[in-house]
This record gives sequence, structure tokens and C-alpha cells, in this order.
Amino acid sequence: MTSEYELDCANCGTSLTRREVPAETLGFGALDSLEVAECPDCGGRYFPETTLERLET
Repeated sequence: MTSEYELDCANCGTSLTRREVPAETLGFGALDSLEVAECPDCGGRYFPETTLERLET
């Protein structure tokens, strides 16, 4: 299965990178940090399935 980190940004086509961001900056106060796939050029963020599963609990 393809992960978000193997895809290119839908906005600009740049390869995505794995990044940990404080959950608070995304509006989630109960968690320490969340893993996202982020575009280093335009800043687009994509949420891997594992991150979405953490948010459901």
C-alpha cells in the first residue's frame, strides 16, 4: 500500500516529508504531537491513516 510519504504534494508536486507537529497547532490539545506528511515548498499538510486513527480515539 502506498503511504502519504511516497506521494507528491497535490498543490505543487513536490515530494512530501514526514514531520511531527504539536497537536495544539492543529487544534487538538489532548495529544502531544501528530505525524503529518508536509510539503517543504508550499507547506501543504496531509494526514496519514495512523494519525487519523489517533484523532478518532
